[in-house]
Formats: sequence, C-alpha cells, structure tokens
Amino acid sequence: MRINFNEDIKRFDTSCYKWDQYGEDYIPLWVADMDFKSPEPIIKALNNRIDHGIFGYTKPDKELVETIVEHFKKEYNTEIKESWIVWLPSIVPTINVVCQMIDGSVMINTPVYPNIRKAPVNVNRQVIEVPLKREQDKYTFDFEAMEKSIREDTKLFILCNPHNPVGRVFSKEELEELAEFCERHGLILCSDEIHCQLIFEGKHIPLVSLGDKVSKGITLMSPGKTYNLPGIPIAFGVIPNTELRNKFLRASEGLLPHPGVLNYVVCKEAYKNGEPWRKELLEYLKGNLEFLEREFKSRLPELKLTPVEGTYLLWIDFRETGIKDPYKFLYKNAKVILSDGKDFGEEGFLRLNFGCTRDTLVRAMDRIEKALKENKK
Repeated sequence: MRINFNEDIKRFDTSCYKWDQYGEDYIPLWVADMDFKSPEPIIKALNNRIDHGIFGYTKPDKELVETIVEHFKKEYNTEIKESWIVWLPSIVPTINVVCQMIDGSVMINTPVYPNIRKAPVNVNRQVIEVPLKREQDKYTFDFEAMEKSIREDTKLFILCNPHNPVGRVFSKEELEELAEFCERHGLILCSDEIHCQLIFEGKHIPLVSLGDKVSKGITLMSPGKTYNLPGIPIAFGVIPNTELRNKFLRASEGLLPHPGVLNYVVCKEAYKNGEPWRKELLEYLKGNLEFLEREFKSRLPELKLTPVEGTYLLWIDFRETGIKDPYKFLYKNAKVILSDGKDFGEEGFLRLNFGCTRDTLVRAMDRIEKALKENKK
C-alpha cells in the first residue's frame, strides 16, 4: 500500500513550533520537522503501550538493544557491542555534555547546525570555527586551514554527517582523513549522525565503522529526523572506548535524563518495522528535491543550490541577488520562512526544509519568484 505523502495535514493550533510560530499567512520551510505522519507501526505501538496505562521509570529492553546491534550489522556491515551503547534523551543536550566534559577548546566547521555552534559557548568552552571549503559545487574539509587553526588546548572536534545544512554525505576517504587529523592531535571526535537514514547519493559511513582509526570516537544517532519523531525525542551514542564512555557517563550524571517509556517504544518500532515507510519517504523527498532543482533553475537561476546528497535540507546561495538580508526579505515580501544562513555561520545563504507536501513547495516557489521579480523592478 502506497503512503500518501501529499496528504495535507493541518498543523495550525496544535502547539506546532514550525507552523504556529508565525501564523497562517506564512509558509514555514525552516525548522527540520517534516509535515508527514509517522509510520503506522509506530503509531500503533504507541497506542498499545498507552493502553497499558502505567508510565513508570523505564529501561531499554533486550529486544531494543539487539535491534540496534542488528541494524549496524545489516546497514553498515559493522559489529558493535551492546556495552558500547549509551541511551540518551536527545542529541543536542548530549553534544553540550560532551563539550563540558573536556577542558579545552572545540573545533567545528562552518556552516553548520546552529546548536552545534552554540554547544561550546553554552558551557563556557572556546570554539574554533573553520569554514568548509568548496571544491567545484561541493563542500569538504579544509585540512590546511584546520591545521593552521588548531591550538594546544583543543580537545574536541564535532562533526555533522550527513551535514546540516550543506547536505554532504562524507566519503570514507574524507572521514578517514578527518580521523587521522583527530588522532594526530589527540582529539575526541564526536559525530552527529541524526540524518544518517536520509541518503540520496552515496552511502552513510558511521564513525564507529572506522574502527581503530578512531580511538576516541562518539557516534550519535536517533530515529527522530527519519521517522518524524522530534516531539518524542530519543537518541543513542556508540562509544567503544571504555575510558571515554565512562567519562561521558560521569559527565552526564544528573544532567541528561533517562528516556521515557514512550521514547523507547518509538525507537524500537522505528528500527524494527519502519523500513518500508522510510523507503517511500525517500522516494517522495527525492521527488521534492528534483522539483525544487528544476524550478529554481528555470525560474530563479540567480539562486545557486548546493547539491543534496542527504537530509531533506537545501542550502541556497542568495548572494547574486544583491539582497543584504534574504531571510528578512522573504519574511516580509513573500511570507515564506526559511532558516537564516547567519545562524549557521555563512551569510547570504538560506536553508530550505523540503520535508513537506509538494503543494506546499509549489505555493512557496510562486511566492519567492514573485517577490524576487518585484524586487528587480
């Protein structure tokens, strides 16, 4: 049975951060939250657990742990041990704890997800921002700049892969070179891989799959983005190094709450029975991406799109338009809300979330085109 991702599900007046933040006159294509119902097996499993009626303190059951171990073996040909898995309430607070547990500065590449940029600052750690470099139309690591920027007190590198916002799925060769850089400088390498099941080109390489090439690695994953579950957050880390894992557990004590009963339910059901839905989702998202690529090229060629290998996020270069603040321009003149590139560390760009119905994108494109053409008059 085909899933109807074109279904227009009204989200106004549901306390929806994405849609209720600006009101019905606006089309929100900003925060990374899709407008699709989660898979039916997840909804059914939630209903069954709710019918039980008791929601006490909960731990992950054996089946869930085995499901995650099997997922790594099947999807990534990688053997992980159950003892390596650390259950987490969410990825963002986890990254903050990782920053707090080191005594030194943190290196990141920009542009990057704003909550990664903020994490070191939140816990009073200095952040070293090194821009990614563009090779042809792709972003990649600038190791020469990273070597020049690293300091004696740098202890941590935070990676985002698949990359938010530029849509890269880094190759094994790129990741191995990054691992070598971190090993040579004695850095912990923490990898946010929340979009790892949303791949259009290439294959996701989990950090943990690099094995001994990364002696101090933290791989962070979650079903949240893939199965549209940010409101029932759960994540897990894979930390093979016992000393590092224990250090993280000590640092997180009293700061990171244990996931709740419903959070474990959605996680297990997603990895056990969500695959058919995920495959159809990727097909629909690919169609959305192709639509946007076609429409921007024919209607707004001055806007340059960064190729998307993974995620449902499109990084758009507005610099040729001469508009100083494209976020405010579209907010005021098109009533379309995109994410401001300044928050990611790169001005003149906007991030567009295409995890929505095709009709929503059609309406947004019409508004954007009209606003930009009127601006040229």
